[in-house]
Amino acid sequence: MAITYEQAKKDHATLWDIGPADDMTGGYVDQEDLNRLLASPTKKTARNCFISQIVYWFQSGTETRCFGAREISKPSDIKLDHPEIIEIAERYNCEDRL
Repeated sequence: MAITYEQAKKDHATLWDIGPADDMTGGYVDQEDLNRLLASPTKKTARNCFISQIVYWFQSGTETRCFGAREISKPSDIKLDHPEIIEIAERYNCEDRL
């Protein structure tokens, strides 16, 4: 079953509510998503951008700040407190990152 725009948007919101992916402006370069959306402002393009960011979230973990220092939380640690992560990981074929 193909992932819909609505599902990707919901999954992205769930993950980003837990914490944004680490280094979105360097390691991921979210500017490329903006360029894709400006070139083709469609739900299909937005869905693909959401999917790319979700996969990156599972690759990079989340960035947190603790007393000004940068820390990274890995999805394998986060899943213990957020069981919905397992379903999302399976939907995007990222189970190996848990």
